[in-house]
Amino acid sequence: MASVTSWTRLEPRARGIDMAPSLEGRVHDPLWLLGRQWQVGEFQGEDAGTPVAARLRGRTEPVTGWSGGDFDGSVPLEALVEAEDPAPDARLAAETGQHLLRMLDGDRRAAVRAAYPLPRPDPGLDPDSYRYLSVMAGRVPDGDAVAAALRDGTLAADDELNAWLAWYDALVVRPAAGQATWQPSRMEYTFAATTATATLTSTEYADGRLDWYAFSMEPGQAPATAAGEDLVATSLAAPASYPGMPARRWWQFEDSRVDFGGIEAAPEDLARLLLAEFATAYGNDWYLLPLEVPVGSLTAVHSLVVADTFGEHTLVERVRDPEWSMFEVSVSDAGPGNEARADRLLLAPALGWSLDGEPVEDVLFTRDERANIAWAIERVVEGAAGGRVDRLARWQATAPATPDDREPAPGEAIAYRLMTPVPDYWIPLLPVETAPGRVALRRGAVRRPTPAGDVEIAPEGRLLLPGRPLTVAAEEVPREGATITRAWQYARWIDGSSHLWQGRRKRPGRGESSAALVFDRIVARP
Repeated sequence: MASVTSWTRLEPRARGIDMAPSLEGRVHDPLWLLGRQWQVGEFQGEDAGTPVAARLRGRTEPVTGWSGGDFDGSVPLEALVEAEDPAPDARLAAETGQHLLRMLDGDRRAAVRAAYPLPRPDPGLDPDSYRYLSVMAGRVPDGDAVAAALRDGTLAADDELNAWLAWYDALVVRPAAGQATWQPSRMEYTFAATTATATLTSTEYADGRLDWYAFSMEPGQAPATAAGEDLVATSLAAPASYPGMPARRWWQFEDSRVDFGGIEAAPEDLARLLLAEFATAYGNDWYLLPLEVPVGSLTAVHSLVVADTFGEHTLVERVRDPEWSMFEVSVSDAGPGNEARADRLLLAPALGWSLDGEPVEDVLFTRDERANIAWAIERVVEGAAGGRVDRLARWQATAPATPDDREPAPGEAIAYRLMTPVPDYWIPLLPVETAPGRVALRRGAVRRPTPAGDVEIAPEGRLLLPGRPLTVAAEEVPREGATITRAWQYARWIDGSSHLWQGRRKRPGRGESSAALVFDRIVARP
């Protein structure tokens, strides 16, 4: 039986050449859209107005001093805190001497070069320093020696020499006399900054970022009302914004770079859940009030009055929760269980960005559970010309042949070894009891036999205090270890001036290490 099959095909036909109406995404059912907005609660009203303007009143006082003396704001506080006298650097002495020659005439150049010559290199120097000094010695004066002669009056000063000495003193930020902010036992900086009514202390600064959270206020300080200047800020309230926040309109496309809906959180991840709830539900309830305060100041906020769209003025009360605060300086030694807050806003005179040079000294503090001690491994030390000396590479090039420590075969002659050799850049840290129940790590030494007798292997860098005792708190060398570096820092300050200094940094280590140190071994006689 024959069948008849028919097909009907619908095709759009463009009656115009303008594609804009197709891309507009028009909604032809506004009632459906209004219903969706009602379902998600967008029409739910609140008995509140939208903030329009706000007025803040307070008082601010500048930071006027620190542990090393007065503070006038001409030098970043990081540079003053971290500054240390550079190690004798032949390259720096030669370059400052070269600049002196540029400032003098021909006859005086020869006289200064002959009176204060750059010393000839010692053959025992590292290769880079030896090559540099071999070229520069006899050609330029020693800038450090000239500066010392000008200060003690050995060299008569004139206008050119005084100008050069001023340039020399401003070239590198140096510490004040008697200043000692670095604490070797903690491997951290400790100092204090002062205002007219407050003392701010920092006891654990070692990461190179000096901001408000690095300070604590001494208890019993007077409120910031006796000094400083009044602060009044009035501005329009601007809604807070952040990447990925929900769009303000139902039909508005949202930014897909941040997907809060993709957050994976377990029931115990309260912080993550609170962050997601804030970002998706309450993000549009926050407003910003710009507040300009001087750099290097301590500010107390007295009142905040907000005006809304209904013409009402509301005094915003301070959140006084002892377990939560934001950008408030805490009070040091507030007592157990008392997390007191100073109700102050600190805008530290800190750098926003600086250049860090390659470390001229690098020491790794690590634990060796096999030997039951800790080690300070001098991986890099500073050479005579300011360069980097790799201790591992030098040890591999100069180390004596490793003795054969194989187990003796039956009937084979035996030998007794007191201990296995340790690289000379591994400095032992031995546990000592400094108080009942309290253990610290004291720097020791490894004795090595030489043709002239046994000698103790001493550290070569400045971080391990060669020639002086060093005791480090045991908790400062955790299981993951710690890395201490010393490097040149360069930065520009808010007035455009440039500053150069040497600073130290403390970072986590790389875990436990082992020197393969073994005592009392019976081996085959070579």
